Amino acid sequence: MARMYPNYDDIDSHGFPSGEVKLYKALKEIDDSYHIFHTVTWITKSANGAKDGEADFLICHPEKGILVVEVKGGRISANYRQGLWLSTDKHGREHKIKDPFRQATNAKFNILEKLRENPDWQRARMGRINIGHSVFFPDVDTSAGLKGPDAHIEIIGDRGAFLDLQSWVERALDFWASEEVGSKLGSNGIAIIEKIFARVVTAKPLLSKKLEFEELERLRLTEQQITVLNTFSRVRRAVVNGGAGTGKTVLAVEKAKRLAEEGFSTLLTCYNVPLSEHLEKICEGIPNLQVSGFHKLCKRTVQEAKEISQRDFLREMKEEYPNQDEWNYQLPNALATALDVVELSFDAIVVDEGQDFGEEFWLPIEVMLKSSRASPLYIFQDENQDVYNRVSSFPNDLVPVSLTFNCRNTKKIHDAAYKFYNGEEIEPPKLEGSDIVILEDDDINKQAKKIRDYVSSLLISEKVNPADISVLIANSYHRKKYEKILISLPLHSSYAWCVGGSEQTHTVNVETVARFKGLESKVVVLWGIGDLHSDKRKETLYVGLSRAKSIVAVCGSKLILSEIFTQY
Repeated sequence: MARMYPNYDDIDSHGFPSGEVKLYKALKEIDDSYHIFHTVTWITKSANGAKDGEADFLICHPEKGILVVEVKGGRISANYRQGLWLSTDKHGREHKIKDPFRQATNAKFNILEKLRENPDWQRARMGRINIGHSVFFPDVDTSAGLKGPDAHIEIIGDRGAFLDLQSWVERALDFWASEEVGSKLGSNGIAIIEKIFARVVTAKPLLSKKLEFEELERLRLTEQQITVLNTFSRVRRAVVNGGAGTGKTVLAVEKAKRLAEEGFSTLLTCYNVPLSEHLEKICEGIPNLQVSGFHKLCKRTVQEAKEISQRDFLREMKEEYPNQDEWNYQLPNALATALDVVELSFDAIVVDEGQDFGEEFWLPIEVMLKSSRASPLYIFQDENQDVYNRVSSFPNDLVPVSLTFNCRNTKKIHDAAYKFYNGEEIEPPKLEGSDIVILEDDDINKQAKKIRDYVSSLLISEKVNPADISVLIANSYHRKKYEKILISLPLHSSYAWCVGGSEQTHTVNVETVARFKGLESKVVVLWGIGDLHSDKRKETLYVGLSRAKSIVAVCGSKLILSEIFTQY
């Protein structure tokens, strides 16, 4: 049996056209030396920006080459003089269709361009390979009547070809073979094609350096996430909406890596400093990929523009808009102005936690794209995590995509966090998990002692890695107060609290909910909900609780805990 990508157990249930289903099933039965790719999609670079394409089937053989196949179902008629193609469905209705041979030809050359621009293909020094195109009419009894100037009988498939499909494939490949072909795909070429068009998707979990996954394996993306990534193959500009734990950051990183690997100069950016530092670490050393927090990028570019032009663009913005906020207004506008001086542009940009980006952020983002309309732009967001109260409008040409499966939390954590969520229903994980731990006391100093004792028991009795534990303070404005009380209570043995992000292997992280957005931890202790105004409480609880993968402990007064677990 041929090697199929994807290898559907039941292709009939996926809603593909009947003609493609017939051919898929038949191709599956040919020799196992063939690699068959179904519904291939791509985006390629060009002088005029990015362009996309698709092909119904890509048939690859390590010795014989590549055959691009366009499938047209129904009864088909062609008028080459008028350039008119018609398909008649089972109800006798006629439909105009595109010239399938032109479609197949365009797909062939675009696939060849996609291969040639891939760094792996370039490193393999693949020479001229045999690549051809063909059209298959699964509902036509004989294809002789469809011959034309660019439609040779050898590259036309019909119902009769199903009797010996492998022979038809071989004849079509032989038709395109010539003495000029100098290279065979070989196993290396097949592997590169698989990586480009049907790669197996795996990605490191967030905070992978701190987490010990069961069986020490990398996180495999869910089927829904794979579908989203495949959708991105033919959608250049999209906004991905998803609740906490649906894999937005994992997908953002994977998409940025893919774009970079395909030769696109790519920027991966976000608002949160701890998240940007994490992204920089896991993407370090990847060619064509620049990772930077948005404000870090602003400051660096504005400084570079100042050195070139002797103009202080940030000072100019402060003078022009003295009553505006530096972080959310003056710096982004200074960046937009500095881009007139500094040459900073990207083929593609990926934005994580896009709900944190204010209105003024999007102009410089668009300016940094080489083509504001054609260059790929992907924004990942969760409107329920807008803890900074942004009022923002994304670029208006983005295609909306939804993630609806929680692949981070246990079911009990999901149920607790998603009580405070408003939006499209998110499917909970199947892992049941442990109950929420309650640390109750009306006195803040005694609360801190309960947290210290609980964390110590995890470290000493349960042998939990300290790097897998995070204490999250709900109210950023009261952070110093909580930190001061907690660090006055030392942990047992050689362990210590880590405040300020310089954590080491023996330390337990102490952060705010807002700064921990986009990140995750095996164990989360949530503290300080009582200091939040009531209109911020639901949102902070949603973000804070959903950071935990396995265990959540909530610490507070009896009244606050009662409100959290009964009122909402």
